[in-house]
Amino acid sequence: MIIRKETKSDYENVREVIQSAFSKRLKPGDKFNEWGVVHAVRNSDSYINELSLVAEINGRIVGHIMFTPLTINDGINTFDSLALGPVSVKKDFQNQGVGTRLVNEGILAAKKLGYQSIIVLGDYKYYSRFGFGPASKWHIGLDGDFNCKYLSALELVENGLKGISGNIRYCPEFYNEKGELI
Repeated sequence: MIIRKETKSDYENVREVIQSAFSKRLKPGDKFNEWGVVHAVRNSDSYINELSLVAEINGRIVGHIMFTPLTINDGINTFDSLALGPVSVKKDFQNQGVGTRLVNEGILAAKKLGYQSIIVLGDYKYYSRFGFGPASKWHIGLDGDFNCKYLSALELVENGLKGISGNIRYCPEFYNEKGELI
């Protein structure tokens, strides 16, 4: 398995991976799904090519992961972080370590780029194996919920979240016209 940066020529294959992973029938222009978010991010200033990775097996793309800018605001100060997600693995390749490799390689790439922390909204049991802990430990929440059991955080450097607390805010592409998280 090869983990590498996504290229423009991968976009259609990545769409197929996301569609398979999330079992949605995607329609052209449909923005309210994982593919819509990934597509919107790619066409924005939020896109970090070094943190948009694909997993390739025998020349075939079977997985994708994307990290995007995220902020944590305590009402006075705003702190930069990264959001992990979505992580997508084609159905035929799930439970074979593809997602694990993507997350591990993504974490290493984020460290190399100098990021201090990563926030993820997802299954705590899954992400805890990578060192993520409950975001509530740092009093980090989503929309005022500081006990959200699906929100986890990872310090990429020692004390990377020390003194940081508040509500997270994803990059604009994760919100609909009403400002609601997609």
